[in-house]
Amino acid sequence: MITDMIRGAFVPALVVASTLAAAQSAVAQTPRAATDVVAAAVTRARAEQKAVLIEFGASWCTWCRNFEAFVKSPDAGPVLARHFVIVNLVVHERDGKQALEHPGGNTLMETWGGAKAGLPFYVFVTGTGRKVADSNAMPDGGNIGFPAVPDEIRAFIGLMERAAPSLTPADRNLLNAYLTRVMPKPDAR
Repeated sequence: MITDMIRGAFVPALVVASTLAAAQSAVAQTPRAATDVVAAAVTRARAEQKAVLIEFGASWCTWCRNFEAFVKSPDAGPVLARHFVIVNLVVHERDGKQALEHPGGNTLMETWGGAKAGLPFYVFVTGTGRKVADSNAMPDGGNIGFPAVPDEIRAFIGLMERAAPSLTPADRNLLNAYLTRVMPKPDAR
């Protein structure tokens, strides 16, 4: 009888505890608002005397994953980290993955010139939050995306020169070498 009473109280308590844990987990996994993420990066960039590189991407975007691998690579990553605070904002999710998006990220991307750009789209801002450049830097005004062909690599290196004037020729050569090395074969794109 006492065992039945304990079991009777335990099961509902377990259900309540499981529900609370699931709710807390969902809240903990909700991405921060895009404007908050950018504001924190700008504050850090100001303190570290760097610029901010904001990359807008999505989980389904292969070129976005390539860009993320680039900024985290053992050779190019440290060069970029010396000059930029790097932020990744998730936008344009689909297939039920919209919960991964940073709230306000799509609007921020549109505001900064990415309304018609593909992904990845990236923006460079100063330590005061002023936009310096974006990835709509191809000769025709199109989005570079992940620089995967010679024209895109040239445009990207030019963009880096504008966004981080302190990049040395050695830094630019290293970034160029990485991108050229990982450039897909002509039939792969």
